Formats: sequence, structure tokens, C-alpha cells
Amino acid sequence: MSPSTSIEMDAMIDSMPAGTAFTMPPTGPTPTSISYTNWEADLAGALNGGEDALSVEALGGLRVEVLRRLAGMPASDDPPSDDIAEAVFQLAAETVRTVAQVANRTPRPAMLWNQELNVTKFLGRTLLLADHVLYPDHVFITLRGKPTVRRLREVASAELVNAELLAGGIAIPVPDGVAMASQGPTAQELTAKDLSVPALVAWVRSQLIVEGPTAREALFVRAADDLAHEAANFWLHGHIDRNSLDSDSGSFTTLMLQPYDPSFNYVPWISQVMDSAVGALVQRTNERVVAADVFGSEYVSASLFEARLLRTRERDARMSRSQAALWADIPELPSLGSPDLVNLLKNEDAIEDLRRQVRASLKTARTDSDRIDAITELTHQLEASSHKLQKTARSDRAWQAVIPGGLSGAALIVGGVSGGLLGAGMGAVGTLATLAPYLSTRLSKRREAAYLFVAARRARK
Repeated sequence: MSPSTSIEMDAMIDSMPAGTAFTMPPTGPTPTSISYTNWEADLAGALNGGEDALSVEALGGLRVEVLRRLAGMPASDDPPSDDIAEAVFQLAAETVRTVAQVANRTPRPAMLWNQELNVTKFLGRTLLLADHVLYPDHVFITLRGKPTVRRLREVASAELVNAELLAGGIAIPVPDGVAMASQGPTAQELTAKDLSVPALVAWVRSQLIVEGPTAREALFVRAADDLAHEAANFWLHGHIDRNSLDSDSGSFTTLMLQPYDPSFNYVPWISQVMDSAVGALVQRTNERVVAADVFGSEYVSASLFEARLLRTRERDARMSRSQAALWADIPELPSLGSPDLVNLLKNEDAIEDLRRQVRASLKTARTDSDRIDAITELTHQLEASSHKLQKTARSDRAWQAVIPGGLSGAALIVGGVSGGLLGAGMGAVGTLATLAPYLSTRLSKRREAAYLFVAARRARK
């Protein structure tokens, strides 16, 4: 089969009658096939964007409305109707157009691509450095897998947990298969290049955890410190059924899920499986990097295995601010939910101050470890400042603290009693004039990055 094509098992069985020729896999790890559907191939045309694209806020509002309707469907084991499929497809098309338009802006907003963490945790762990977080559209992915209405309803309900972030255009689910339909061969080319480096292949192989062969001759392979949500890849050992061999045509059948044979030498098969696993893992990372690039964003990995793989292949490149922040020790923010994060992100001055301080803290960092340490130190300094700021805010709640210089609300009351309306006005003006510098100072505190940690702490409580 072509390495850029994949087909369903049923179609393979129907299109490959008995006697179909096959070839043995090559020695060593190789690129794997690219997976996408006709839907995603059609959606790739929307990557050109266009002036008619929705704003991120309008797109977010539309998405939340669609999700609510999907989540409100009656539970049923029937497949979704054509109208539902069309609605999800059109939403995906609008999303691709909007993301393409945003990616073409100058200057481009900070957009990050992640496929592993919950969007709220990802935003918190990357220190609110992203204007938009892009991640795979789970509703679209579910629909293309021939689900029931019940399953689609469950996925839509799970997405609504982040309704506020979606509605604000901060979190944007995108059908990742569109990137493969557009630039899948690029991912394979990058993989082939990586797999030609013996040191990189040896490192990935050293990270593999192999379980098996099991009682039914299955091998399960995963990478150490990986965060893959999907089930571990597994391989089944196939036996040629000697009784099925037809000497005239050369055809035969294979048997799988056979009992484990302690006398059989499984080492060559295990080595072959490890080659396949190395190729699959390296290409998975390259597909994510390519997807991020197609959507005009930066790929940030939450997997230690994948982060190490990226550093192994890019020895001369420094870790980005967002990637360094993800590994830093950041208090408070990663534990917040969607509504609280949206409220924090409304503090534009404080967010800009935070990003300014992050940039400044990294100026002297020479290595990746330095960058992680610098952000960790900065966030803990901000946390300490936030406690001081919060303590000041508590003392401000009483009038005697709000009005400086020993003044009190009596100044306003006395003015009103002794001088009528004019007296009241003069009392108010005099008090506000006295308060003006103080109130200005309090307002400026809300523009500081430390205020974000105060707000985060209050939200948690």
C-alpha cells in the first residue's frame, strides 16, 4: 500500500481477494501512512481564509450554540442524521476559515497548538501567554468515526465544560485531519529525515516500554513519560496456516491470537515491532508540528517524551517561552476553570505586564534549563507580591483605610448638614480630591501581573 494512503479494514477485505500479492516490511523504522477523510480533504480548501470569515468571538458563540443543541439531543443509539453531520461540517469549515484569517494577521496573535492537556490546564501551565489555544475538534473526530447520537451527545457535553473559553474565542477546536490533507507528505518527509539519524532512532528505541508477548501473542508498546490518551499501540503475531497453502497459486491464510509458545523465538518479531513503533512515534510528533504550522500556531508539547524528542532533533534551537513556561513551577493558575480564566484574561494590562516580565526574565537565559528556572523564579516572585497586594486589599475594606489622612465619611455628612446641597457637593468634591491619588494607586495595582495571582487565588476559594 502507498505510505500516504489508509483505508478501512472492510474495504481492504472487499478489495483484496484471495491470492493478492503482498510485500514484507523493510528493515528498520520507516514513515507510516497518513490518515484523513474526504471531509477533511474538502475542508482543506478553506485554509485560504477569506474576508467573509467570522471573528473568533462570533465563531465561538456559534460553536457553543451548536454544542448545546448537540448536548440536548435525546439519548439514542441511532446514527446522527444528515442534518447534524452537515451542521458539524459547516462549523468545521467556518473554524478553518477563521483560523486561517487570524494566522494571516500582522502582527499575528500568539496561538499555541496542543493535543494532550485539557485546555484550561494548558492555559494555566503556559502562564496565559497564548491569545488562542488550538486543539483537535473532538466533536468532528467523533462524527467521522460513525458514532451514535448518544456518543455525540456525550462528547458535546464534555466540550461545554469550557463554554466560556470557547465563546470568547480563546479556545478553538480545529479538525486536525485538515492539516494532514494539506501537508501530510511533509510530515512523512520530516519523519524519513529523522529516521535517517541513527542516534535519534537509538534514543527513541531506548524509551520504548514493550509488554508481551501476551498469552494470545500480542505486543503492547508505549513510550516512557508519554501522555498519549489513546490506547497503547499493539501488534498481533501472525502465523502462516500451512494447511491453507496452495502450491499452484502461492496463496495462504494467516492465524492470529494463537496461544503463546514458550519454545518459539519471538525476538525477530519483537525487533520488527519496535521498528514500527519508533516510526509511528516519530511521525506522530512530526504530524503535530506540521498541524501547528498549517494553522499558524506554535506546537507546545506536554509530554516529557515528546519534548525530549523535539530537543534531540533540534539541538541548536532554544526552547520557546511557552514551552519553558509549561515545565516551570507555576502556582494557582493551572487549577482554574474556564469561567475564572476568562475573567483573568480580561485584565489586559495585567496580562501585558506579565508577558513583558516573562520576556525580560529570559533575556539572560542561555539554556533550556535557565529559561525554565527563570520563569519559575518570576512566577514565585509574582506570587509573593500577590500575597502582599492581597493583604493591602483586605485592609482597604474599612472606610478608615480607604480615606487617607485620618478622614472619614463624616466629612461628607457634616458638609451636607451644614451647607445644604452646596455643602454636600463641596464635601464630596473635597473628599474625592483627597482620595484621587490613593484610588489611582489602587487602580494601577490591577495593571500589575501580580494581580492575576490574587484573582486566581480568590477564584479558587
